[in-house]
Amino acid sequence: MFPPHEHTRFQPRHGSEPLSQSQPLAGAEILSDRRQSFGLRSAAALLFAIGFLWPDLPREMLIRLLAGYAFVDGILALAPGGWRLPRAVAWPLLIGGCIDLVAAALVCAWPDLTPDALASAIAVWALASGVALTFACIALRDGDTDHLLLLGGIASLVFGRALMSQLANDVIVLSTWIGLYALTMGVITLKLTLRHSRLLLTF
Repeated sequence: MFPPHEHTRFQPRHGSEPLSQSQPLAGAEILSDRRQSFGLRSAAALLFAIGFLWPDLPREMLIRLLAGYAFVDGILALAPGGWRLPRAVAWPLLIGGCIDLVAAALVCAWPDLTPDALASAIAVWALASGVALTFACIALRDGDTDHLLLLGGIASLVFGRALMSQLANDVIVLSTWIGLYALTMGVITLKLTLRHSRLLLTF
């Protein structure tokens, strides 16, 4: 007969044991950990959307609102993050936060942008954010079963493409499009928050 320790040498680990620092975290766990971040980002996007959709918004106020929205969204995206290897699947979300902060810094650094240059700068920001969200959907596909990150990426890409038209040179049109984009992102991040809060309760 084998000694007692031979029977237990290859017993599987129980699911309740903590993950090793070198083990990657699942996408569902990453998104569940970030549900408060998504909730705050949703609230911020909806509030800024009201500001962008305000009638007769002057260009100077539009620039300030845009810089504020990008800054707040970037900070909230990075707040629960961390670039540790086990959380590598969350890096596209963190990169999206960095893109927001860069966009906010550039808009603040050049507040006298012409409408054409402002629309082009916002288009680059939206397209870069769309790419980051698309990669986030791929990396976190086991947790984002409703493809909400992909919807956010598509919305950002469509928004960026729309800003390449001549209509975006008009301040009223530009502020309206930004407001609708912020409203869309607010709804998407709200759905992410509710979904992963519900999943947390089921466990």
